[in-house]
Order: sequence, then structure tokens, then C-alpha cells
Amino acid sequence: MKLRESSYALLKLLKGERVYKPPFWEPWFAMDNFFRRRYGDPNKIENKIKMAYDLDMAAVGLGAVNINANFRINETTSDGSSRYAGGFLRRIEQLEEREIPDWSETVKKWKAEQQKIKDAGLLSWVILPWCFHTIATSMGHSNFAVSLYRDFKFVDAAFEWVEERNRRAIDEVIREVRPDFVLFDGDCAYKKGLMVNPRIFRRLVFDRTKETVSRLKRLGIPYVFHTDGNLDDVIPLLVELGFSAVHGCEKAANNLEHLVNAFGDDIVLVGNMDVVFLSRATPEEVERETKEMLRVGSSKGKFVAACNTSPLDYIPEENYITMVKTIKSFKPHGQN
Repeated sequence: MKLRESSYALLKLLKGERVYKPPFWEPWFAMDNFFRRRYGDPNKIENKIKMAYDLDMAAVGLGAVNINANFRINETTSDGSSRYAGGFLRRIEQLEEREIPDWSETVKKWKAEQQKIKDAGLLSWVILPWCFHTIATSMGHSNFAVSLYRDFKFVDAAFEWVEERNRRAIDEVIREVRPDFVLFDGDCAYKKGLMVNPRIFRRLVFDRTKETVSRLKRLGIPYVFHTDGNLDDVIPLLVELGFSAVHGCEKAANNLEHLVNAFGDDIVLVGNMDVVFLSRATPEEVERETKEMLRVGSSKGKFVAACNTSPLDYIPEENYITMVKTIKSFKPHGQN
């Protein structure tokens, strides 16, 4: 089946072309109640495709590759929700004891779903867990920061362990499934800048990430990146590594016009709609804010519309749909 217009636009952007009417792609859609009311069981690929058609989303996610690296601690809050509360990774032996998952059933399932997505004229993506985010959250951020100075050798080895697993996942899962692109889940920045010194950051991530993404380059599969926080020190490294796009562009940490002016010729920017704003604004305010985001973001033809992080069910449905309709109806400057 021929690609839908929004999917074709996203694919062009990921291949380095310019598109002045931004497609819509939500990497971290988490409005579970919204989904169930409108489309049914969120675990069924047919319903994910139904949502993509309804909202004119350009791509449907297959899921995240499990590399067996979860050392996070979650606690239940007073409202019954689960929140991240640190991590218990302390020794390299804890990682070395973790078996490599059997991905055979995942490959079988994703290949079948990938075919349905392709038949629907949509793009697909798979998530890989990036070394920085995986280890920082597995250790707990405070312990991670201390260990960088007291036991750098351990942290360095842990980062390499993650990327070795990612390379194997590319060889055994991505190569077989052939998604249209891969998203690295890579939170590494706060609102004012990187979580660690830029020099240490580069030493930890650059060479091993370069080796990992080289496998995707050989497969001809574009790869994109997600992080919250300020992107000024992140994007130059992503560009050097050949990433096609970066998702987040968190409004509370970045000025979108600055990002477009500084980096809009080198990488596709994805996101910027603030979810807290969406939860509190009127539909009229949402429409105005969405139009402004689209106007600024699309000015260099390298922008994808999205929230800057996971939209959750605290966002009024009317507001979310208003944003979606505004994205659909947007006309670039000079078009009637």
C-alpha cells in the first residue's frame, strides 16, 4: 500500500529532506483511558493503526527491545500510581549475571505487526535503551554521580555492557524485523544542561554509541533520539553520530526558535508542546499555542509536531484533539 501523506513526510524528513507541513508523531503516547474509549485494547496492533488513522499519526510503535537491564526501584504513591524511586545497580557482576533474553517470540510478533503497519501505509519504529539513561536510572542518579568520580571504571564498563546488548539486539531483532526507524531512549539532560560534565559525557557515550549506530547505518535504517532537558550540548553530538532527529525539545528547557536557528539545518526537531500547558489551557489557547509551535518549528522544513514528553490522561480530551486538528489543518507560509 502507498504510504499515507503524513508517513511519507516523516520518512522524507528522516532521510534528510525538508518538509514544510510537519507530520505528527507521538513517541510516548500514554493516554491509556483516552485510547481505550476511542479505539479499544491498546495492546492490539489493529487498534494502534486505528488511532494512527484517526489522529493522522505518521507511525506506529512496535515496542521496546528488552535487554534485561532493569534495576529500577518503583514506589506506589498515595494515588496508586507507580513512580521511579532510584536504582539498585552497584556492581558489574549484577549486569554480567543477567542472561541475554530470548527474542525469538518478539521477532515473530513484531514481524507480523510490521507487515500490518506497512499494509496500512504507515511507518513503524522500535525503541532501544541507550547506555546513559539505562545505567543512570539503574544506579539512581545520586549514586551514579558519585560513582563517576569514585568508580569511573565500573560506570564505563556498565555503559559498554548496555551497548553490547544493543548491538546484539540490532543483529538479532532489528535486522529481522526491519522497522522504518529506531528510537534511542536516552534521557541525559536537565533543564539547564547535561546531567554530567560535557567532557565526561562525550568520553562515556560517543565511541560506543558510534559503534552501535554503525550497524543501523549498514542496514539503512534511520535512528532518532529522545531526551528531556536542554539540548544545546546534546544536539551537536547527535549530529556528529548521524542521528536523523531528536525528540523532546522540552518547552520549559528550550526556546524552539533558538533550536531551529542553531540546529534546524542539521537535524529534525520533534516535539515542544508542553503537556502541563495542555492540561490547564482552554481549547482556544491550545489552538494558538499549536499554531505558533508549527509556525516556528517548520520554518526550516525540519520539524515534527508532538508533545515534548508523554501525554497522560490528565490532559482533557478536548484539548488533545484540538492540538491534533490544528496540526492537521496547518498550512505552511505561502500556501492557501
